[in-house]
Amino acid sequence: MRELYAGLKRACANDPTLPAIAPGCSAHCHGWGYVIHADNGLFHYRTQRSIYEDDIVLPKLEGQIRAIFHGRYASKPELAGPIFSHPFVAADDSKVTFFAHNGGVGVDGLPERKVDSEWAMEQVIAAGDLAKALPKLKKHTKSALNLLVLEIGREKATPALLRYFHYFKPKEPGKVKYYSMFEGAMPGGRALVSSTLTLPDAKLGNLKKVRPAIFDTLTSLET
Repeated sequence: MRELYAGLKRACANDPTLPAIAPGCSAHCHGWGYVIHADNGLFHYRTQRSIYEDDIVLPKLEGQIRAIFHGRYASKPELAGPIFSHPFVAADDSKVTFFAHNGGVGVDGLPERKVDSEWAMEQVIAAGDLAKALPKLKKHTKSALNLLVLEIGREKATPALLRYFHYFKPKEPGKVKYYSMFEGAMPGGRALVSSTLTLPDAKLGNLKKVRPAIFDTLTSLET
């Protein structure tokens, strides 16, 4: 996990695929965050600092680990700040949900100080289940609906669940490259990464068996 974190720092500092959706930009400079679920605790962090300028120390972890890391490029830089960084968190009577999204969804009447990913997460909570919310989210998708979602049940016997959904609409080669996601094997488990983390500059030497992420299918990352 720490190697993936270091690779994400390098990728966010210089992402050669980003100009396809943000001409003239190559850095995810509008904040970052993580959620880590381990046997010894639940750790959630969000900041408006870019990941490559934020020298925090990750917590000490024990046992099985499930984690989401997200470096943000904001299409509206005025909506930069820790409350806008992913992963977002919400709760209902049965579970706590952490939600990270790359892409864009269109919705009428979105409040000025709210981002579309927050609206998307609200649809998941309202539906009571990620799978049930996907048809509506796909209908509203403008560019991509790349999701990483960690759900932690309230019942002690309910295991945490880490899943992803990979979906995008653009056909232009540069945008396809940017929005494409990949699965790979790391020592001790599976990883879902953006295309940038598969490039040599990410220096993820232990990321093996890299293959395209499953498209348009809700997929579990549980080993």
